[in-house]
Amino acid sequence: MISPTCHSILKYFCIIVLENIIQLQFLQAQWVSQIGYTPENLVDIVMLDSLKVIAIGDRNGILRTIDAGSTWINQTIALSAIFHWNRISFFDTSNGAIVGDHRLMTTTDGGLQWQIRTVPTQTQSCLSVMQTGPAGICVGTDSGWVYSTSDTGKTWISEKISTWPIRTFFAWRDSTFLGFSKYALTPYSLCTQYVIPSPSWSEEILPFFRGLGSEAFDAGFCHGGGSGFIVGVFGDLWSQPAIVRKLTTDTAWYSISTSIMGNGPLYGISTPSANVIYVCGSGGRIYKSTNGGDAWTKLEVPTTRNLHAIYFYDEKHGFAVGDSGTILYTSNGGEITVGVKKNEIIPSEFALNQNYPNPFNPTTTIEFSIGKSSYTSLRIYNVHGREVATLVIGSLSAGTHSVVWDASKCASGIYCYRLQTGSFIETKKLILLR
Repeated sequence: MISPTCHSILKYFCIIVLENIIQLQFLQAQWVSQIGYTPENLVDIVMLDSLKVIAIGDRNGILRTIDAGSTWINQTIALSAIFHWNRISFFDTSNGAIVGDHRLMTTTDGGLQWQIRTVPTQTQSCLSVMQTGPAGICVGTDSGWVYSTSDTGKTWISEKISTWPIRTFFAWRDSTFLGFSKYALTPYSLCTQYVIPSPSWSEEILPFFRGLGSEAFDAGFCHGGGSGFIVGVFGDLWSQPAIVRKLTTDTAWYSISTSIMGNGPLYGISTPSANVIYVCGSGGRIYKSTNGGDAWTKLEVPTTRNLHAIYFYDEKHGFAVGDSGTILYTSNGGEITVGVKKNEIIPSEFALNQNYPNPFNPTTTIEFSIGKSSYTSLRIYNVHGREVATLVIGSLSAGTHSVVWDASKCASGIYCYRLQTGSFIETKKLILLR
């Protein structure tokens, strides 16, 4: 039997441990890796609410969870699927559709049961799908055809709208209303269907994606209306990540990816609000904007595998999926710098600390303090003054922050990291030693 004194000491110790755990979780990045449920590449994902999620694979996998990914059920065996999946779309929490190869499957119970439908094409692969209502579905193919139904596949209307593959559909919508315009994205063009006054599709060539190796992969409008975004790659000189935006006041699309560093395409985008946007791509990269796309922050994630799709139910809860069954989950927006430590005194001055460890291989942590909320940037440069990474860019709250730089793709040598926040600027050196 534990004495009252020992019980008090044990209780005090547990409280201290719990507080330390809370503070540690508060300070660390909140992307959690959920790997091992399938070996195939996952290509798309949708969240029905903050707990119910469905992901699909490029072979035949359909993964479903009802507890935010703590456990996943692979429905492949039960469905006896023998074809590859490409896209998934839901109109609400009940009605959804999946396409792949020459097949379409629909559900009316949130993915518990699926029914095979027939799209009137035997030679075209179904690449994209958009559930436009409880019984309304649009399917895009690899040869530029669009098939539309308003009765869950009993009858179809077909139209060839492009010579290029239809990679994705998107539309303006809020929580209850789907906009009058639908958009179909190809690697090099954007097709628009204005339901009012005419249901015909029109095609607009996107000049950003006309260079050798350039192409678009995904697009979306901010939830609740607002700006539209297209992501892909600019391939003229190197594989530069591409983000193209159209504000509500714009008459054309404009590139805004100057602050996105790295090499390789962006494959997916999620736009949970007018201000918060996420994009993902090759090498496990995820970028986040909190000001409508004006500035972007690279988030640290526990993988370097390609990420093909990202979906956020709200500004904080989201998933990203990719190669070899990679599933990443966050419940705090994926931030690695999330503000001031619990019970910490807000610093009165600005400071940039020496990274640790130093020398390092391949990751190191950089801490810095901000005396007041400021627009902040933290960038890495090589000895020639060329910027090689952007770790922080955007508005940060006052406090002590930390970021991790993964330099696994950089050569050994001396680098500089430069903090600029308000009028404060400081630079320090770090050494990557392999």
